[in-house]
Amino acid sequence: MSPTQNPTDLSTMATPLYGDALVAVLYNGTEFDPNLHLHISSIGQRLQRFNSAQDLLSSAQSGCFNCILVDASMADLPVSDLARLICSFAVHCPIIVVTPRNSPATSVATTRFRVTFLPKQDDPAVILEEMNASVRAFNEANRLEAYFLTLTPRERQVMKFVVEGLLNKQVAFELNISEITVKAHRGRLMRKMNARTLPDLLYMAARLGPASGSSEKLPAF
Repeated sequence: MSPTQNPTDLSTMATPLYGDALVAVLYNGTEFDPNLHLHISSIGQRLQRFNSAQDLLSSAQSGCFNCILVDASMADLPVSDLARLICSFAVHCPIIVVTPRNSPATSVATTRFRVTFLPKQDDPAVILEEMNASVRAFNEANRLEAYFLTLTPRERQVMKFVVEGLLNKQVAFELNISEITVKAHRGRLMRKMNARTLPDLLYMAARLGPASGSSEKLPAF
């Protein structure tokens, strides 16, 4: 499809992808949109193309991708390799699997990041918007983890009890410290986590998962 035929002007998308995101694309360049690299470049992103699942799995940059886009219709992509890709990468970044036309759209949230199955589209903006959401999810996950890593061991202990619903005096009893000290730790961890309210902190803890002490688990990023 030539640029003049695109039903959407990609350069004027309201929510462009975060700058300098690295998108890995596994496709053969024929059945998929042949101008995909132009579309991604038009919104300021870097694309690294792979011709086989093995090349992608063995890439030195495998831990640096913000999002992975896979054309499931590739003749040399058996189900076993697709499953291996998902198991290997879904803990590191979101994955979008482009399936044949008219197949159902669905998503799987069994790992840290969501795996989305999206049927092929005539409008490339549909896939780009899905990539947009994936990169936002990747950035949010990294942002929350970076905040959490700034907490001291004691602040993490306090956060664990706070998100479990304990009052300050109960946290003080559990940690054998004063309630005033608990309040001080709580104030610092709220600032470090950039959480303005307790619901904000609860959401962040649920997103971070067991590492934060949260017993709740939100859907994958």
